[in-house]
Amino acid sequence: MKKAKILWVNTIFLTLTPLLAVVLGTWHIWSGQFTFAHLCGFFACWWMTGMGITMGYHRLFSHRSYKAAPWVQAILAFFGGGAIQNSVIAWSAAHRYHHRDVDTEADPYNAKQGFLHSHILWIMKEGPRHGHFDNVPDLWKNPICKFQHEHYLKLVMLYNIGVPVLIGWATGDILGMLLWAGLIRLVSVHHFTFTINSLAHMWGAQPYSNQNTSKDNWFIGLVSFGEGYHNYHHAFQTDYRNGPVWFNYDPGKWGIWALNKLGAADGLRRTPDEMVYRRRFDEGKRIYTTRVEAFEARLADQWHAAEDRIEAWKTDLATRTHAAEAHVEERLQELKAARKAWFECHTAAAHTSQAQLKADFKQAKANMKVALADWEARLDEVLDSLHGGAVPAFA
Repeated sequence: MKKAKILWVNTIFLTLTPLLAVVLGTWHIWSGQFTFAHLCGFFACWWMTGMGITMGYHRLFSHRSYKAAPWVQAILAFFGGGAIQNSVIAWSAAHRYHHRDVDTEADPYNAKQGFLHSHILWIMKEGPRHGHFDNVPDLWKNPICKFQHEHYLKLVMLYNIGVPVLIGWATGDILGMLLWAGLIRLVSVHHFTFTINSLAHMWGAQPYSNQNTSKDNWFIGLVSFGEGYHNYHHAFQTDYRNGPVWFNYDPGKWGIWALNKLGAADGLRRTPDEMVYRRRFDEGKRIYTTRVEAFEARLADQWHAAEDRIEAWKTDLATRTHAAEAHVEERLQELKAARKAWFECHTAAAHTSQAQLKADFKQAKANMKVALADWEARLDEVLDSLHGGAVPAFA
């Protein structure tokens, strides 16, 4: 198998930024320079880029779950680009391949290759479809997406430097905002988004399908703007909602709903409730049937194994019984002969040999007891084996 080519720019960038964020962030807090303004700047920029990814990159451009006015598309493309997760076209192409070929070698972030691969390593090496954008012809025709793709680096710099500098100028601390609204926010958005590809395919419930590794995990939804209801999303990809129930934490769906009410978005695609409920019922029925069939097969295997054990027990018992019976019969004959000899000697008053014959009789009687005790011990062993389900060893 050909070794994947390492993408060194991605690797260095995704390795250094977390290290710098931890070191510089710790120093900034330790030195007493961190303020509430930095926290607000961090959350404001985190919210903008996170919503740009979930409302724009994911639900609008990748899945076309709603339609938005051009100015909305432009803002979401700009904010989403600020997350530095590639252009709309590149991101959407990889995501559509993921849904089409989930959990296979053709899946760019195949969860079956492990946590690290699906979380971050797939970005650090050249995958099977690296640079393939043939599944997004609609986005190539979109002038906003095409412009963003062609001028991606300029827009990235504009957001990740320009916006923190602007906030820093307004608050009087440009360097502090570059750290918190820029670097630390960027690293947070990266890894919170990456959890959808990794953790949301590892931990959680599968109420709609267990035919792939996607899971519903409300906790992941808290840090990914509602994207944690991943099993639902894989079952109903074009639904503008990720959390289908009204109380599911899903800022993405609330933002899209708000745009619709303001007249800036329409064509919201929503899976009918009856289809969702039917899918859940059918999935439960399929799982129930599969498990019953598996249980039935296991019982059949156990029954066949039990029959084999019974035959082995019968064979072993017959062998033990035959050997023990022969042994007991031999001891009985010895005891009978000793008793007869001692009796004849006693009636003939042959006192010279009487003591020896009496001793022989006692010894034969002792031998008989030993033989009988041995048989009873073997019998107990067989009965214990039957109770425990094990096949006793042959004597």
